[in-house]
Amino acid sequence: MLPKENRLHTDKEIKDLVKTGQTFFLPEMAIKYKANKEEITKIGFIVSTKVDKKAVVRNKVARHFREVTRELLPQLKTGYSVLIIAKKRVLELDFTTIKKQINFAFEKSRLYNKG
Repeated sequence: MLPKENRLHTDKEIKDLVKTGQTFFLPEMAIKYKANKEEITKIGFIVSTKVDKKAVVRNKVARHFREVTRELLPQLKTGYSVLIIAKKRVLELDFTTIKKQINFAFEKSRLYNKG
């Protein structure tokens, strides 16, 4: 579970990020990110019913996303809002592949600290 201060959960923050944030696309997910005015990085997840109609499946995908980002959180730059949006093809991936894809997306988006 992500620490509470690292969760992106207000509707206003999410809508602002979707409208004005930069996007990095992968076939399995999209990463929206934008600098915020805070000293902490906030991360949110969207797994819609377009991915799967069953809540059990959607929750599993969200749990995988949360666990991967929890592990990568210390390496991320501070002061960013990040939103990970799942696509239907994410169901074809296992946990290690999801981890590699998110790691790749964060690298390409330059969200990691230097060094």
